[in-house]
Amino acid sequence: MEKVLTPKERIFLIRKGNELFNSGNVEKAERIFLTTAYKDGLIRVGDYYYFEKRNIFKALNFYLEAKYEKRIRELTERIALVLKKWLNEDKNSK
Repeated sequence: MEKVLTPKERIFLIRKGNELFNSGNVEKAERIFLTTAYKDGLIRVGDYYYFEKRNIFKALNFYLEAKYEKRIRELTERIALVLKKWLNEDKNSK
């Protein structure tokens, strides 16, 4: 049986996740943000992977989890452009 967090527990965990994130412990923070479905925290983790780690695919997972449409659209458009470029290069090399 899955345990449901009380509002008080959720707030406590979100605060702990923010502390961890701010101190640089992103992996522990991301687990808390996923567990609590904390949208702002998920977006911050996505931004961390996108802007600091340059890991578009990992960032996209967090943006999808947070339903952050603006960044989802931005990343999927970038991915589509890369794929289009690769396909055009493949056509031109034949």
